[in-house]
Amino acid sequence: MKGTATCILYSFLLALLLLTGCSVSEFQPTGGSSTRAIGTGKAREFLGAMEARALEAEKNASSSWFPQKYWEEASSSYSEASWVARSSGQLQKSLSYAQRALEMAEKARDPVLQARAIYRLASIYGALRQYTQAKEWAEKGLEVAKQTGTEALEGEFYRLLALEFLRIGDHQKAIEFLSYSLQIQESRLSLFESARRSGQLSPEAIPLTQHLVLFSLNYLGSAYRLAGMAERAIEAYEKGIALIKRSGVKTNAEGNLYQGLGQVHFVQKDYPRALENLTKALRIAEEQREASLIYSASSRIGDLYRRTQRPSEAMVYYGKAIENIESTRSLLASEEYRQSFFEGGLDSYVSMIGVLSASGNADEAFNYSERARSRSFLDLLGSKAQLSRVRSGLFEEERTLQARIAAIKARLASEDAPQRGSLGKELEEAEKAYGAFLARVRKQDKEQASLMAVEPLTLKEVQELLDPGTTLVEYFVTQGGIFVWVVEKDKMQFVRVPLAKKELSSLVKTLRETIFTLGEKERLSKVSASLYQHLLNPVVPHVRGKELIIVPHDVLHYLPFHALVSPQGKYLIEQYPIYYLSSASLLQFTTEKRRAKGDLSAVLVQAGKVLALGNPDLGDASKNLRFAELEAREVQTLYPQSTVLLKRDATEEKGKALSPQHDILHFATHAELSEEEPLSSAILLAKDGKEDGRLEVREIFGMDLKANLVVLSACETGLGKLSSGDELVGLTRAFIYAGTPSVVASLWKVEDSSTAALMASFYKNLRTMSKVEALRQAQLELITGKASSDLLARRGIGGIGKLGEVPEAKPQSPTPAPVSISTSHPYFWAPFILVGDGK
Repeated sequence: MKGTATCILYSFLLALLLLTGCSVSEFQPTGGSSTRAIGTGKAREFLGAMEARALEAEKNASSSWFPQKYWEEASSSYSEASWVARSSGQLQKSLSYAQRALEMAEKARDPVLQARAIYRLASIYGALRQYTQAKEWAEKGLEVAKQTGTEALEGEFYRLLALEFLRIGDHQKAIEFLSYSLQIQESRLSLFESARRSGQLSPEAIPLTQHLVLFSLNYLGSAYRLAGMAERAIEAYEKGIALIKRSGVKTNAEGNLYQGLGQVHFVQKDYPRALENLTKALRIAEEQREASLIYSASSRIGDLYRRTQRPSEAMVYYGKAIENIESTRSLLASEEYRQSFFEGGLDSYVSMIGVLSASGNADEAFNYSERARSRSFLDLLGSKAQLSRVRSGLFEEERTLQARIAAIKARLASEDAPQRGSLGKELEEAEKAYGAFLARVRKQDKEQASLMAVEPLTLKEVQELLDPGTTLVEYFVTQGGIFVWVVEKDKMQFVRVPLAKKELSSLVKTLRETIFTLGEKERLSKVSASLYQHLLNPVVPHVRGKELIIVPHDVLHYLPFHALVSPQGKYLIEQYPIYYLSSASLLQFTTEKRRAKGDLSAVLVQAGKVLALGNPDLGDASKNLRFAELEAREVQTLYPQSTVLLKRDATEEKGKALSPQHDILHFATHAELSEEEPLSSAILLAKDGKEDGRLEVREIFGMDLKANLVVLSACETGLGKLSSGDELVGLTRAFIYAGTPSVVASLWKVEDSSTAALMASFYKNLRTMSKVEALRQAQLELITGKASSDLLARRGIGGIGKLGEVPEAKPQSPTPAPVSISTSHPYFWAPFILVGDGK
């Protein structure tokens, strides 16, 4: 009986271990004898065996009169396979196995197995940054767990939901859920310790529960810290450290506890105690090769030295943090980076730029600005975009190498000291192999390599690419101010704008709102002038070029710089042709693509072929763009060899098939940009048999385009909702990677009749002008009221009359007559920007 009780309790605990979905290193005591992290080769072998077992169970279930036990076996096998796939870095495969585990559990009608599979789904979606799905599954799992009557299951879902509350900044709710989860775990630990003393439980079960308690204390401490409750945070962290010292359990939670404690003391300005705890955290992290903790501890130590006026020491630790973060393709490949508690992954770059600029080294600060942009974009890509353009199998080869590195790091965190030496050498070999892989890719395709590792241009390299008559203005937004570099072929000027991000965001949001409102001309002029004063007044005196390249950052991605008004009452676009880049390093690829394709004007005059997709049938009358059809036909009038697809013919399948055969791609349709999941941002086209009508960013990366230009004439970006701009950057960058040097995009939902007029002028101008000048002149025509009267005469949208004339009011109408708005209003012309090459 005693042995049976022990077996039941231990089996329950192991089931809970699998249920939690965390890596083995979180729960496995050093030197223990139960399941450890599995190496890459073993992982593949185990996954194959688990899948085969699950498929066999499914087969048996279909032919059995009593299929219950077979469905249960299949669910358990898929769930174990999901856990192993995840621990070896194969998140997509882990997700697929978890979905199958849930299907089998539902057939078995077993709520415990359902909860186990749902927990896995929720946690994997969280690791993939698909937070809406993560929260929905966690909430569903909590309801299922409540049906089982098992508090332990409920506690784990409460903890998972608490992490989502931490992410969105609801610290009080996170504290409530974590406290409840911790209470359950501590009660179980007390119960298990009593059972062990009476000889009814194997000693091996205790460390597993201790790990759950320790990680909950770490999360709780962080929730208190972020909520500004320093003493409660210290209490939680110290309680965890005391448990480690008392029990002797070995866990990678220890480093996180010291890290959290150090951060609290830092905020309290107790710098000696902060440095003591952060140094302990860094030492533990380096011993266990914990990338996220090395980054966060190094970064915070750098902050400490910066705060205490020791910039040279600060730079050393910022450099260590940045070197660590750049050694991995994407933080999204591992949920361990959730240990940063959603405080931002680029803090060290910002701090390094600040220290360098304050020390008078603006050149090197520019280099770190470019590195930060590169790192941020790699995080956006994660492991979810099919980038391989060099040869088939490249993506899979990289994932295999990354999985090997992830598996070794997981084993390092769970092995004791004697084994770490050999594993360290194995890790060095794996990282060397990955380095050799990147070198090989770089040799074949430098742009491909730039989307696998941080490889930006330096200031000197950017200057070499700039034309003598061009000035590049690069912005970098921080909480306390904005860094600006004015770069030309033979000189660079650095400027710091003392405008806090909060105030900047408010100004940008107000500008966009007033542009869209149309009737608030005075307010628009005032906020536009204010932004010009902050962002351009310090810059313009240093500009000698005749063209401007704007490299925005953060909220500035959605600011139409070209529509800002100078003290002389002129729009910036009236002074300069302006085009945009997401990073200065992109110059190397846009310039290369343009040169490879030859002179655009000559191509268009001789045999320009445009693929225009207009007003596709989206199955929703509210999304009808009646002037988009006119717009597409105008393009065909100018370029007779064009292919025009309208309504039901404007399908995703045809768009993909015909795109590689045309010089210009014109999409007169809606585009939905997703801040939460930028790679799911999509151009909306008509559905067909094979495609869902959403040409997503992740798919665009896989296209092979020959086009000189892509025009997106009707984006839907959610006016008033500002973000870091990743969604817009992802969309334009995807087209550039796919082969085009230039993209025309819009910053808000545009008015489709004036857009038709602007596009008609733009395409006419393209026959004799550069892209940037063609767009500029089309916009100036709307500003001056010289746009095509034939097109504008067909308007009548939103109370806007022909050529801005006041529509006649009906005497009997109870509502006032519409306000006349001229096409000179920025709403009509300002949303359009040229991204990439302007030539």
